[in-house]
Amino acid sequence: MTSSYSWNNLDDAAKPRAKRLLCLQATFLVLSLLVLIFTIVIFPIVFLDLVNQQVALTNGTLSFEQWLAPTPAIFKIVTVYNITNPAEVEVGGKPKVEALGPYYFREYRERVRVEEVYDQELWFGEKKWYEFDYNKTNEGNNGSSKLLDPVKDIFTTINLAYVGVAFNLTYSGTPAEIFGAVAAAMKEHEVSLFMNRSVNDVVFGYKDKFLTDLKIFMPTLSDTVQIVYNMSEKDIHTTSKILNGRKNVSDLGQYTQWQGYTKLPYWSTPDAAVINGTEGLFFAPNLDKTKPITTFVDDLFRANPMVYVDEEVVMGMNTYKYEIPQYVMMNATNNPLNKGFYAYGPDGMMNLTAAVMAPVFVSKPSFLDSEPWLQEEVEGLPPANKTTMDTNLWVEPITGALVKAKKQLQANVMIENYPKFPDLKNLRSTPRYIPMSKIIETGGMDDELVGTFKSKVFKPRDAFTIGLWVVFAVFILVGVAMGVLHYRHVSRNQKDGSLLIPDEGSKVSGAGSKASNVYGST
Repeated sequence: MTSSYSWNNLDDAAKPRAKRLLCLQATFLVLSLLVLIFTIVIFPIVFLDLVNQQVALTNGTLSFEQWLAPTPAIFKIVTVYNITNPAEVEVGGKPKVEALGPYYFREYRERVRVEEVYDQELWFGEKKWYEFDYNKTNEGNNGSSKLLDPVKDIFTTINLAYVGVAFNLTYSGTPAEIFGAVAAAMKEHEVSLFMNRSVNDVVFGYKDKFLTDLKIFMPTLSDTVQIVYNMSEKDIHTTSKILNGRKNVSDLGQYTQWQGYTKLPYWSTPDAAVINGTEGLFFAPNLDKTKPITTFVDDLFRANPMVYVDEEVVMGMNTYKYEIPQYVMMNATNNPLNKGFYAYGPDGMMNLTAAVMAPVFVSKPSFLDSEPWLQEEVEGLPPANKTTMDTNLWVEPITGALVKAKKQLQANVMIENYPKFPDLKNLRSTPRYIPMSKIIETGGMDDELVGTFKSKVFKPRDAFTIGLWVVFAVFILVGVAMGVLHYRHVSRNQKDGSLLIPDEGSKVSGAGSKASNVYGST
């Protein structure tokens, strides 16, 4: 016969063991609960604090080492646009262009004069230079006799120096005598709307003799024309400043000064002139999908917000994918905040005229996300494709580290009618935007850096987390085992000899038979 569980019916001699088993059960269940709370609630906080310490730009951290001299390959991939019908364009016709390239240039960066100040700021100069990668440029040539070489390859493009001078003199109220000097310099150097130059000259710069002559009358005028700055003396000898994230990790990598400027001198409103954002190698850890990240883009002389669009696995790591929101490239009519950037052209264009002293407007390739008529007015551009032509960053959200980057920009020159310049007076009066080059910048982690990153950040976290779950499971199993032992012990030591669990070794011989005690006589 069996009876219900009863502590009061338990033999007195069996009670101490029953209490010990009950205490052990409660102890392991409480321990398992504590491990569970630590695993789910406390450990993520502790891990994030460790991440915050590791991402700070201080000696000994992986972030600092990569910031000093990034090891993964960064490439600038340049395509230039050769104008095939310059005579037609001179009289207002639609330009026809053909792409020449792409040319691969390996980018190298090195910080110089690095100094930590006030335990929270890094002051530094920077060397940035480019080397042409002949093999990568021509690896897909498939035996073609035409090999790309940026020094030898000549193409026809807009004479940016001449158009820049015409633009500035037309809109600045320049005295008549300067126009006379310009006319004389034009005649001497045979200056016209178009020029034939090498890819290397147009991209990395050349001394323009026409501009050199004009410096006598316009001392602030630069006589170097370039799109990309290669080993810029200004980068090296001026001081930039960023926050190292040691005191406040949310400020990690944020610029407070760039090339000696604490405010950008090119823009007309305080908001536009603010220097902020990181250079894009890293961001504050523990990213929030609902909040934009900000990069400072020196090619554009401005800070640039980017918004979350998707979650993707890149190189075996979960990442947040970001893109430039359309409001950034709207004109001032559609987004009044862009007035400070002189955004008075079409939607989808960034006006760099104030920064480069020439009417240069930057768009996405093939005028992606710009007003449709812009692409219709140029013949020869490939169709705009958001999947292949947009600018994106892929960022690991826990650490804020950049995993992959693809920045894509197209430099366009605005030409219009300038009545005081003989060979420009036949251009149409409404502006036309002619592509000069497309520059794609790629970078991010390579396989070696991904391996180092995982081994220093994620493998220890994963191993520790698995260990915590194993400890939790063991404590649960031990707690359950203690409960089973307690129940068996109590059930077999009832004062009336009844069994809640029959003794496996006993035989019930009759109605009055008594089961034996598995623990022996008590």
